[in-house]
Amino acid sequence: MKKADIYNFRQLFFLDKYLIGHRGYIAGGCFKNIFNQEKVNDIDMFFRQEPDFIQSKSHFEELIKKDPNNWRKSYENKKVWSVFSEKDQIRIELIKSVFGNPEEVISDFDFTITKFAYYSEYKKIEEDDYLAQFEVIYHDDYFEHLQTKRLVIDADIPFPISTFNRSYKYQKYGYGLCRESKVKLIQSIFDLPALDASELGLSLYDGKD
Repeated sequence: MKKADIYNFRQLFFLDKYLIGHRGYIAGGCFKNIFNQEKVNDIDMFFRQEPDFIQSKSHFEELIKKDPNNWRKSYENKKVWSVFSEKDQIRIELIKSVFGNPEEVISDFDFTITKFAYYSEYKKIEEDDYLAQFEVIYHDDYFEHLQTKRLVIDADIPFPISTFNRSYKYQKYGYGLCRESKVKLIQSIFDLPALDASELGLSLYDGKD
């Protein structure tokens, strides 16, 4: 994984307003859209621990109360609590089933072109005073695979059926599995035990891009 100076990624600055007031961070597929100069429809927000999710949920609930013409609750399930900004036409999905630091979380994503995170690192400057500094972390081959539109699976595949379905979704956008990843995915599916039909859609979280 690579960490980089945020000032090399000025196109991400518009995300700052969604990170103020809580300790969540953004990771996943929205960065593909941003770097390709495409419209962002939804943002996946993750948390280091459950109390951070609770704090963030309260923050957005307060925004809904203060500005109901802009903010509204979008949906909720066992893994995601989501709000929608009418002004920005963006859905923010707060993930409540996966916790960890940015590097840990994106390491579990299936494709390298989703392994990107934008987050605040809190640095102590005085006894009880902290400075929030924005940083990014991403897969070493992120930009190469994004530019060549390659879907590369570089880690274990915990939910191969979900990854298979998602590969078709990305195919519609012009991304294709590399040969090695095709072999790896086929083998992972072949090795699956007998599944219930209800298990075929299992994924890391319900809103995963």
